[in-house]
Amino acid sequence: MYEQTEDYHLWLKPLVTKVSAILGEGFEDVRYDVSVSTDTIINSNLFLVNVVSNANPVDDDEANKRVKSVNIVVKKIPAERIQEMMKCREQFHNEILFYQKYAQYYDRVPRCIYATEEPSLRDSVIVLENVATKRGYSMCKWKYDIPMEYTLAALREIARFHAIAYTMKRTREKEFFDFVSAIEEVRFYPGSKIRNTFNGTATRSLHFLRKQGHDKEFCDKFEARCANTFEDLVLKFVKVEEPLATLCHGDFTINNTLFKKESDEQKVIFVDFALIRYGSPILDLSTFLCLHCARDLDKVMLDNVLRMYHDSLMQCLQENDIDGEDYSYDALYEDYKKKGLFGFFIATFFLATQMDKFKEEMEDLRKLDLVEWGALLRQFGGEEVDEILAKMLLKLKEFGCLDCIL
Repeated sequence: MYEQTEDYHLWLKPLVTKVSAILGEGFEDVRYDVSVSTDTIINSNLFLVNVVSNANPVDDDEANKRVKSVNIVVKKIPAERIQEMMKCREQFHNEILFYQKYAQYYDRVPRCIYATEEPSLRDSVIVLENVATKRGYSMCKWKYDIPMEYTLAALREIARFHAIAYTMKRTREKEFFDFVSAIEEVRFYPGSKIRNTFNGTATRSLHFLRKQGHDKEFCDKFEARCANTFEDLVLKFVKVEEPLATLCHGDFTINNTLFKKESDEQKVIFVDFALIRYGSPILDLSTFLCLHCARDLDKVMLDNVLRMYHDSLMQCLQENDIDGEDYSYDALYEDYKKKGLFGFFIATFFLATQMDKFKEEMEDLRKLDLVEWGALLRQFGGEEVDEILAKMLLKLKEFGCLDCIL
């Protein structure tokens, strides 16, 4: 997504000089190699940079001389049209805020080496360590229907993420809520352009259900209830309710979760904190489960993974000397029943993307304004995705996620 008309070396070279000064001894004189990420990223431009010291190699011994180098990830705000459409200024603000004010308490993130939020958006930048080369983490090769091993590892770590926020609410209340109040809203507010996406795709599963002759009364009720999904449901799901409200990742997907096998256990590290928000933990949990476990998401599976998440949450709270009275399993269970459709509605427009069912239509999507995306996204993946969504909706109904809306 980077604009090739701009020579990125014009700003990258002085940036590397600033970063080298931070890296310290041995990086006074450096050279660098850079590659531009070709991933489908529309919220930022990513540059993978290897900064290499020109100083003499470290003399361990003659046979094992080592040249000092550091691999970094540089994030820059993209083209102006994307900036406004995706509220990139607010996203960059949130991620910089997270690293500067919160990451010291939650440590399983890339080290932020340098970040600056400038009046000129194109001058804003975030520089992070490359945890793939530095620590050996990598992305999961599955994007949907992921093995349970990865699901459980991701949920254990998001439980820790949530528990750290609960701990801060108790032990550093003012500092925590000062941080929360500085988070800028990106998606969920009246009049948001993304409303058209939610409203345009929310009922796509009904096409399959009606075709299969499913209960007409149910289909009609669900369709009527979802006439204004964003305003009537989604904005209520994201409304803060105590005491379960916590700091949410806000974009808890397999794309932002890196894994490393260590001692027969999957270790997890999170990236991309541009959409952090204060709200129900169900916002994170339902997003991950509905996107990446859509075919397996039945009542038994939900019972099991929620119990495992809650056990991990309680363990982390105990390690921080916080009682878990306010965060009982029953409270979590009931909150999932109330808000579990949040992830389902995201899946109605994003599951096909995770399944790589959009190649031919993607260029058409990029030509449209965000308010026009709903109609096109509703078609992505065709009947295959319609069927997955329809079956998932019925399983969520069995769990009780539709009790509050029908």
